[in-house]
Amino acid sequence: MKLHRNSLLTAAAIVLVLYVVSLVIGLPAWAAVVLTVVLLVLLAVVWKQPDEPRPVVAKQAPAPAPSVVLPDPEPVFSGPPSRTVSDVRLPSASPDFQFSFSAVVQWSTVLSGSRHADLGAVAVDALLERARSLTARQQVTEESLNQHRLAAILGEPALDEKGQVRSWATEVRLRLPDADQKHLQHLAALHRREQTTLLERRMEQDKRAYLKDDVFATPGSAAVWWLVNHPGEVETALGLLDTLAELSAAANDLPVRRNTAEEVERQRPTRAELAFSTAVEELTDARPEPTEADETSESEPASQTGQRPVPRKYREQFFTE
Repeated sequence: MKLHRNSLLTAAAIVLVLYVVSLVIGLPAWAAVVLTVVLLVLLAVVWKQPDEPRPVVAKQAPAPAPSVVLPDPEPVFSGPPSRTVSDVRLPSASPDFQFSFSAVVQWSTVLSGSRHADLGAVAVDALLERARSLTARQQVTEESLNQHRLAAILGEPALDEKGQVRSWATEVRLRLPDADQKHLQHLAALHRREQTTLLERRMEQDKRAYLKDDVFATPGSAAVWWLVNHPGEVETALGLLDTLAELSAAANDLPVRRNTAEEVERQRPTRAELAFSTAVEELTDARPEPTEADETSESEPASQTGQRPVPRKYREQFFTE
């Protein structure tokens, strides 16, 4: 058995270490040599032991590569001929608004012997005629709903009048132009404002009718209404009776009974009237006391004329020198 290079290096290192240790400890030279020989013999015995057999793994032959079966190429079919139309104006149910129509028109030939020079134009014309008959009954306020309905109907193939082509549409777009859209929004805002104004006016009319026909129908109903809104303030209500009566009269177009300062001043007698009444009173005092017959005769003209003598207290109340 050949010694491995690493084993020789290990043995040499052990001998060197033992020799250095013996010198440090102070052992005799022969003792260091004997110890070294013993260790080398032990190492040789250990290295002579046979190694454990290792299992031999047989190499498997590489598996053959699986055969790749390529699928047959799918046949390529060309689609039907098509033509794109965009921003075609179509009528709506409102005469002031028109739709903008866009779509991809596709068609297929029905008559093999057709001699028309442009079958695409025939297909587009037939499809636009179908779209026109549909949009003429649609409201401009239902833009999204109209587009979905139109796409569903125009997606079904249909023949033209002469039966030359069968046409249908894809990628249908139906919308209002920007100017018409803004105009429609403005009209909607005006309509909402009108409805709001009418509703506010109706509420105001109802409130006025309630105040006139119910609250201020009479002074009593006005006082009751005030007490309901101010419970417990009876004394204040008594002080407002004249004001409530005036409000009731004004609400029912009746004349307001109010004694102004001018009217009170106008009712006072003048100085001439007071002087005349004083003279009459003095003459009356100077006359002898009338008898019962005279009193009866004097009372009849007074009752007929309806005038009463002015007493002295009345004169002193309104006139002082």
